Amino acid sequence: MASIVRNLMARSAGWAVLGWLAGLYAAQSVTGSMVQTALPVVLRDVGMPLDSIGYLSVLFLPWALKFLWAPLVDRFLNERSWILCCQAGITLCFVIAAKLPPQEHMPFLACVLLVMGFLAATQDIATDSLAVHATDPETRGAASGASTAGAYLGFLIGGGIWLLVYSHAGWAVSMLAMAAFVVTLSLPIALAKRRPVGPTPQAEMPVKPRLRTTLSNRVLMRGLVFLLVYQLGLRAGSSMTGPYLVDKGVSLDLIGIIRGAGGAAAGFLAATGGAVLVQKVGIVRSIILLAALNAAVLLLLAILETTGEISPTTAIVLLVVQSAAVAMSFVAVYAAMMNWCNPQQAATDFAVLQSVDAVLAIAAASAAGVLGQAFGYGWIFGLAACAIGAALLVAPRFLAGASIRPSGLQLPEEVPQK
Repeated sequence: MASIVRNLMARSAGWAVLGWLAGLYAAQSVTGSMVQTALPVVLRDVGMPLDSIGYLSVLFLPWALKFLWAPLVDRFLNERSWILCCQAGITLCFVIAAKLPPQEHMPFLACVLLVMGFLAATQDIATDSLAVHATDPETRGAASGASTAGAYLGFLIGGGIWLLVYSHAGWAVSMLAMAAFVVTLSLPIALAKRRPVGPTPQAEMPVKPRLRTTLSNRVLMRGLVFLLVYQLGLRAGSSMTGPYLVDKGVSLDLIGIIRGAGGAAAGFLAATGGAVLVQKVGIVRSIILLAALNAAVLLLLAILETTGEISPTTAIVLLVVQSAAVAMSFVAVYAAMMNWCNPQQAATDFAVLQSVDAVLAIAAASAAGVLGQAFGYGWIFGLAACAIGAALLVAPRFLAGASIRPSGLQLPEEVPQK
């Protein structure tokens, strides 16, 4: 009987860890999705050109540079303290932004969004470290699925609900609504009596985690080569989908529904399916299968757009499918990234991987804006498909160390506090 009780308690603790991860990734995704997907739609609607919208991706600079201060997260305080401080700062930034509508105060608003990005990037460092420490290789498929599902909840709020609120109630109300959402999503970890931390006790961790140690991690460096090629294609293919729908004549309300409720629902389902796929066939095979799916959808979009045979309805359907494919792919890639990280400096290792991804996002979005303005959307989708195809060619060689033994969906047990 005692063993049964212990098993039930462990499973309950495991679900709590997955719930914490889902909520935290939802909270941090609110900021990024608003800037990346919803704000470009609003700016395009008021007449801003595509190349200028593309340059707004520099607001993601904190995500590109976060590896510089990630060792501080490994060294000082704990993940929960970092997360709660950052969430409080993000909430304050939303309140300030409520008084800065972009039509009148774009330079000042950009500064506030940049600070918000710094806070969200720092929270991301701590949350990624928490995800590595609270799981093991056997449970990272489930953890990655929960994290991705939470991220799509954030996308629903920041990319979809925000647009709906903005279109009906205006800028100030929409910003205050985002502040309320961030506070709500922060409550579970704030009220938690115990911190979900990992198998490596604080006493065993190096006093000064170093970037040099990350660069000497051969498995991580090889995986980084794959990410450079693969994420370039995914980022370029997804960066202009909002303005694309605007130019197809789709209303802001409908775009909000598509990119919000529709995209989030597809993301939730895809995240679950991606987690199951990773546990059943392994990480490497999952990444290859999902990369092929992403390339196929983007190539079809490119062909239909170039030939002029795509209707708004068809574009909507394909973009929802592409959103689901990206979600499933992210589950597999995220699980691989967790396995590449050294648990003794998980925040630093993961920050390096995601900083590179952020640089790619900036470069891909800027290039996509210029190409779209000059040649049209067909070129954007076609080149993105080609980049993903190139990633497929290098995947078998550069994904060493990403695999986990396929197993049933097991939940991580709660571990002692630091």
